This record gives sequence, structure tokens and C-alpha cells, in this order.
Amino acid sequence: MPKLISATYHPNIEVAEFICEDGRRLLRHGGTLPWRINNPGDLTALLVDGKPAPKKAKGYVGFATTRSGRIFLIFPDEISGRTELKANLKRMHGDRTIPEAIPFYAPKNENNTQKYIDDLLKSSKVAADKKIGTCSEAEIENIVDSIAKIEGYHASPETRKETWVTVSTINATDGTQPLPEVEIILEIGGQSNKVKSNSAGRFPLVIHPADKKPVHVSVVDQKSKKTMKVGSIKGDTGNDFNLLAKFRKWKGIAGSEKFNSSTQGQKKPMRYVVQPGDNLGKIAKIYRSTVAAIKDENNLDSDRIYPGETLSISSRDREKSLSAPAKLDAHASKPTAPIAAKKIPHPVFVPAPPIPISTQPSDSERSKEGTGKILALINPLSGRAPWMPIAIAEAKLRRGEHEAKIEKKISYHVEIDDGLKSLDGPRNAWCAAFVNWCLMQAKYPIENSNFPNRRAAKGRAHGFYEVSGPKEKSEAVVIMIRNPLFVELDKPIYGAIAMVTSKSNHGHHVGFVYAKHGDKKLILLGGNQDSQINFSPFNINAVAGYTRKNKDGKSEYHKGNPNHLKFFVPTAYYEQAKKDLSDPGLENLSAAEINKSMGIETDNSNSNRSPSTT
Repeated sequence: MPKLISATYHPNIEVAEFICEDGRRLLRHGGTLPWRINNPGDLTALLVDGKPAPKKAKGYVGFATTRSGRIFLIFPDEISGRTELKANLKRMHGDRTIPEAIPFYAPKNENNTQKYIDDLLKSSKVAADKKIGTCSEAEIENIVDSIAKIEGYHASPETRKETWVTVSTINATDGTQPLPEVEIILEIGGQSNKVKSNSAGRFPLVIHPADKKPVHVSVVDQKSKKTMKVGSIKGDTGNDFNLLAKFRKWKGIAGSEKFNSSTQGQKKPMRYVVQPGDNLGKIAKIYRSTVAAIKDENNLDSDRIYPGETLSISSRDREKSLSAPAKLDAHASKPTAPIAAKKIPHPVFVPAPPIPISTQPSDSERSKEGTGKILALINPLSGRAPWMPIAIAEAKLRRGEHEAKIEKKISYHVEIDDGLKSLDGPRNAWCAAFVNWCLMQAKYPIENSNFPNRRAAKGRAHGFYEVSGPKEKSEAVVIMIRNPLFVELDKPIYGAIAMVTSKSNHGHHVGFVYAKHGDKKLILLGGNQDSQINFSPFNINAVAGYTRKNKDGKSEYHKGNPNHLKFFVPTAYYEQAKKDLSDPGLENLSAAEINKSMGIETDNSNSNRSPSTT
């Protein structure tokens, strides 16, 4: 049987989907859940922060979340599932007897525990007072056989079905980063179906028809509005290929057919912005390169990469890898190795100017379903939080320089025209100017042109929350209103604007949410953090005062910290932000390690910041 390298589960239709190393999919439906996911013991996944993260389990290729919300391990075959069940029994319950182990293995809130114990003792023929860890191999096999029977692994064989399908994957990209909400047309047997790319630039899987007929792929030309065929998908082997910006070129191989591949002669390196959840294996697959080639091109001495960083991918590496069809690498996992000290700092790549993904004007509304237009609000950069690569590139470029040195090269106040000129000094806080400068570079509006004090508001941290509203003739004074350019979020997501807020609800510092630091702090990328651009941790919520004994045994009162965080995104990004809330994209990291890895020289990255800002 071909090797199955990854799997997922579709609870709404009760189908387990396995990905084969040759790109085909195996769909298992019918039978029982343990059979569908090759899990004879119904082993569940250990959860960390609500996400599956088994520490010692081996052999699994995915997770199955059922309609009840429970998360089970998926194994590639029955042998792998039995092997891990035996290892689990010895590892978790080796010092227990069957009657002692089952209340933990099959708790009362989910099972008839006593019946489970009675059935297992009777079926396995293992003595009730015998420790599982002292059982012979034959006795362990009997226990596993009995558990599989009790859990229903062998039930309903007459309903079991396995279906093999060949699929191909399509990604939308502008050559730098994924393009969300791009629409293509798939024509199968004379019937057309419009599909759109998700936030990661990926389209739904394209299933190769069983009758070997081709699937034609078309796009709508943005100028002529005519449908243009750009290629066909067919063959017995699935592959990945990329739809480049503005639908001009295809890169890749589908079955035995090569698409319009004028990109192979390209000499200029491509730039890719790392998205939350990316790893080098995934990026190498999309661009038909290799992990080693990307590391060499970017002078990386480990596999660790950070969201928002810009990687250079040389065309010569892509040309070499295009000589053979790509294999689907759906089993790539996120690196978890600690960040090593860099002998040579990462090269600094400043992102290219924003590439509009639509010809609509900046004040256009989202197009209606079926119009054939790509959805856009203000022509921003594509991908998650497109201002983040700009902020990170600027942080790398300044390398921890203090404000007095930075202002000799650039003044963010002058760039955004907020009425100030200098960055240096306690009266010239520039955290808000830095954030607005990054948003401006990503083509997001930062100024309410008809509002009073519109210029000054751009330089104030509190301005992301409240601004002076338009004054009516009948009003004696200008009233404060919520800034219509920004929407407040209930919780943080990658790239959100975090406003450090006082007890009185007044914002006095602002930065971009980058990662989390434990459960109570977030790491913000911001300006005017110790007079630098760096990554620093901040408390999410206010910290109450507390009393603690010192080393001499005397009680000392600590006043705590009244500051807390509010979160915002540009109004034009709100639709994407609502999707991001289900997957915030926040890794648990150390500010000191991030600064060190990105070449930002700072000695105080682990203390909670409370800068004197506006």
C-alpha cells in the first residue's frame, strides 16, 4: 500500500482524508470512527492551549476533531495505531492494573467504566491484580485486541468504503506572498465552478476525474472581462503549481502537462513574506525550491524563521527543481528547535512597494458574489497583516539604533506629517508615528481628512481609539468620537495594533502584536520602546498590587501595573481579521531571542515596558 503521510478528518460528513506520498487522497468512510482513523484504542491528543500537541505519541499523521469537539489521533494504518496503543498502555498505565487503569483510560464521564473493566478482564484473560507493565507481550496483545473490540474498531465492516482520488493543489501568489480571495474557474465535463483562494492563497483541492478527462482552469481578465483558459489539470499524479499575480503566468507541472512557464528564465530572485504557521519545507514546496537552497540564499544557520520576515528565493534554485514534478509535502511540521545564536546576521530585505490585487479604487466596496472580480477594499498588500513585513524590515534596518541616531536618517513624524519633526527627547514620542508610517507604506489610510486636529491625531497613541470628530455649527465644542479608520477587536491577532491603555482608558503607547510571551503577556513590535524599534513584552491585562516576602523574610508590597491592552485593525482589514480570530497566528516566543535573531541590539527585552509616550 502506498505510504500515507498526512491526514485530516471531516466531521460533517464523517470522512477521514489521507494524503499519499504521490499526491493522491484516500477517503475512508462508513464503519466506525476508530476504523476510519486507524485508531483501535480511540487515543485522544494531548491539548496545549486548546490545540493538539502530543509530546510522546508516535506514528500519527493527523488529528480528527469530531462534532462533539474531542480530538483523536489519526494513524496511517492499523499496525501504527496498535503500536502506539501498546506504548501508551506501558507508558501511562504500566504501574497500574486493568481495574486501576481504565478509570483514567476510559473515564466515567464518557464511558461505563465498570462494564469496560469487566469486559476487558474477561476478554483479555489478564488477572485483575497484575500490573500492565509486567504483562508478557502476548498478554499485551490480548489487552490491545480486547480494547479494539470494546472501542468498536471491528464493527460495521459491511459499511466500510475506501476511495482513492488523485488531486492537485493550486496556490495564488504575487511572487512575494500568498494572494487571498482570488477567483478562478474550474471546468469539468462542460460544467463550470468558481472557487476562491483562502487567506493563505490556497484554492480547494482539484480532484482529477475518474474518467481521465482534463479539468480546465480559467480566469477572468480584469481589463476585457473575458474568460481566459490558462491551463488544464490531468494525469494520474497530483502536483502543486502557482498562479502568479494578475493571472499572467503559471508555474509548475500537472500530470505530464507543463503550464505556460516563462518564469523559468527569470533571473531576479523572488521575495516571499513569511506568514504565521509557515516553515521552510512548506515555502520550498510552493516555490519548487529546497530547504537547503533557501537557507543558503538567506544566510540562515537554522530552520527557524519568523512571521513577517522576507526571504529571497533565487530563480536558479527554482529552475533546478522544475526539472522534476514536485511531490506534495503535506506532512511538513513547524520547527520547534530553540533559536541559535547567529554567527552572521540575517540579510535585510526591504519589502517591495505594495502590489495592488485589484483595480478598484481605494473607497470601493466588496464586490458581490459571482461578479468575477477579486475582492479588495483599499488595494493593500496581500497576506496576513501586510504592514508587518514593512515594520520588521525597518526594525532590522535600524538594528537597535536609538532615536537620536534614527532621526538623522528618517523622521516618522515628518513622513506622516503629524506636525512634529524630531524623534529625540521626552516630548517627541514617536510610537504612533512609527505605526502609522508602516500602515501608510502598506497603502492603508491613516488620516481623517475632514476632522479637526487630524494631523496631530496621527502622532498620538490614543488616536487609534478616539479622535476629535467633525464639529457641527450648532455645537460649541468639538466632541471625541471613535476613530472610523480602525475597528477594535476583542482579542489579539498577529499584526493587530495594540494600544497600551491606562486605568482611565487613555492610550499612551502603541505597537504591533507579534507573538505571545506565556499566557499573560504579548510581544509588541514598536517604535519608542526604550527609544528603539524592537520587540518587547507587555502585560495583556492590568496587574493588581500584591505582597511578597523578600529574601530576609519581610513582606514587601508591589503596586502592580494598571496598564492593559486594547486591540485594533484598519477598518479595511476587518473582514480578514474576523477570519484571523479563529487562528490568531501568535507563537509563544521570547522577545530577547527575536531581537537577537533579527540583529536588533538591545539588552532589556524581557522586562515589561511602560514607556513614556503619548
